[in-house]
Amino acid sequence: MNRIERLSRALHGALLSAILFVVPGLVPWAQSSPVELARASVPADSLYGLPMPLTDAQGVRFDWREMAGQPLLVTMFYGDCASACPVLMESLQRTIAELQPEEGGLKVLMVSLNPQHDTPASLAHMSHMHQLDERFFRLAVAADDGQTRALAAVLKIKYRALDNGEISHNTRVTLLNAQGQAIASSTLLKPVADQPLLSAIRQALR
Repeated sequence: MNRIERLSRALHGALLSAILFVVPGLVPWAQSSPVELARASVPADSLYGLPMPLTDAQGVRFDWREMAGQPLLVTMFYGDCASACPVLMESLQRTIAELQPEEGGLKVLMVSLNPQHDTPASLAHMSHMHQLDERFFRLAVAADDGQTRALAAVLKIKYRALDNGEISHNTRVTLLNAQGQAIASSTLLKPVADQPLLSAIRQALR
């Protein structure tokens, strides 16, 4: 390769770099993370305005905003709960059974209230014990109590740790639309599907 060809190639490379630098959105789009893409069109009243890094039962780290784009049922629980949480899980299983949604059309996110105790391994064991369908259910835990309380606040879930190791909490299942807006909720604590919530989910899935 002679000197003129080398200079020509160098100039071509420099021009290409300049174009990539100045054209808006060209490089950032290629490098955008799932979280950045999910936040691109978040409405002002979207719960996805809250960043929430989580780790699921498979040990996968993710931000809950990555679940934007489809309806989401989200609630909170803790692993050692022997009363309300098993009933909550049964209710959600009945909900999925009645809906029979297509895979990828609806997700159920259950986040632990006890990040000091619940781990990906313990969540995986719980999922297996309750025979949760992993196509729809995703159990996860936040990094610390501060993040857990932030999520509980936006979901209107109140809780406090008791001296005996249990956690006193209310139960609430919130339905988010594809943009993360809360469009329905249920506080029913029975091992059955909440019919008004079912109706709202069917509407969201259309």
